[in-house]
Amino acid sequence: MAMLVVTNLDLNKNELQNARVQNLASAPASPVSGQIYYDTSSNSLNVYLAASWLNLAEGDITSVVAGTGLSGGGTSADITINLANTAVTAAAYGSASAVATFTVDAQGRLTAAANTSIAIAAAAVTDFTEAAQDVVGGMVAGTANEVNVAYNDGAGTLTIGLPDDVTIAGNLTVSGTTTTVNSTTMTVDDKNLELGSVTTPSDTTADGGGITLKGATDKTIVWTNSTDSWDFNQHVNIATSTDFKINNVSVLNATTLGTSVVTSSLTAVGTIGTGVWEATDVAVAHGGTGASTAAAARTNLGAPSKVTATIGDGSATAIAVTHSLGTDDVVVEVYGASTKETVICDVDRTSTDAVTLTFASAPASNAYKVVIIG
Repeated sequence: MAMLVVTNLDLNKNELQNARVQNLASAPASPVSGQIYYDTSSNSLNVYLAASWLNLAEGDITSVVAGTGLSGGGTSADITINLANTAVTAAAYGSASAVATFTVDAQGRLTAAANTSIAIAAAAVTDFTEAAQDVVGGMVAGTANEVNVAYNDGAGTLTIGLPDDVTIAGNLTVSGTTTTVNSTTMTVDDKNLELGSVTTPSDTTADGGGITLKGATDKTIVWTNSTDSWDFNQHVNIATSTDFKINNVSVLNATTLGTSVVTSSLTAVGTIGTGVWEATDVAVAHGGTGASTAAAARTNLGAPSKVTATIGDGSATAIAVTHSLGTDDVVVEVYGASTKETVICDVDRTSTDAVTLTFASAPASNAYKVVIIG
C-alpha cells in the first residue's frame, strides 16, 4: 500500500533525506521524462529520457594522457601509469653522525639527497670545573628535620629549603592578620571547629561569619543576624533516601512532600500524575473545562464539528468545498473513495467557510472523499 500524491511536491530547497527510489524487476509501463527506478534484476539506477531508459551505472574511461614525469596511458579499459626515474640515488639517509639533506623542486619532487656530517664548534661548549662545584656543595649542610640541603653536580645548583613534612610536638600559636595554609588536604582531630571566637561573642560579632570556598565565584555559607539564618549562595543537594526535616519531621524528600505540609501558596505546578481533584471546576480560561460532567465539558469547550463530501467530476482540477465552520482553523483529509487510502493534494483555505482542493489532473467522478474538521 502506498500513499497517492496527486500534486507536485516543492521541498523549497530542503534536503530529501534517507530516500529510496522505487524498486522493480523491470521498467515501469508508460514512463514520463525524468522518472527514475531501481532495477533489482540488473542492480542499476535508471532514468527515462524522452524515449528510452538510461542506465546510470554505465560508462567507462576512454582515454588517459600522461603528463610531465609520467609515462603510459592509452584508451583500453586497463591503463598503466609509470613514474619517470629521478637523479636521486635509492638509499637510506641520515645517521648518528650525519644529517640528511634534500632538494625539492616547485612541484614537490625530490631532486637531490645527501648526508652531511654533524660538527659542533669548540667555542659552543662551556667547560665546567666540577671539582670547584663539589667544594661549594660540601661547605653547606642542613639541620635534620629543619633545613634540607641538596646539591646537583651536573647542573651545579645548590638548593636550600624546608623539609616536605614538619612536625611540631607542642602547641602552635600564630598571631597576625592573615594565616595562609597551602595544602591539598587539611586534617583536624577535633570534631568541633569554632569560628568567631572573640573575647565577647554575640550574634552581632557572628553576623557575616561562615565558610567561603573560592572558585570562579565565591561559594559561601554565611550567618545573617538580621534574619537569624544560615544563607547558602549555591544549590543544596542531599543524598538519596534522605529528607529535609523540621523539628525531626520530614517535610520534603526527592519524591514526596511531607504529610505535615497542608497549606501552600503555590502559583504553578508541574505535571500531576495521580490524585483526586475535589475542588471547584477549573475554568476554560485557566486550562480546564469549566464543568464536572462530560456533556457539559463538550458544550463549554465547543467540541469540533466534522463535514464530509465526495468530490471529482472528471474535468475540474480545482474543487471548492463549503464547510460553513466559520474559521480557517480546519483540518482537511482527502482519501480514495474506493481504496480508502490517503491522497495528497494542494489545500487552500479560501475563506472561513470553504476550502479549495487542487489536483495535478482532474479526479474521476466521485473518486475522492474529503473530511473537514474544525
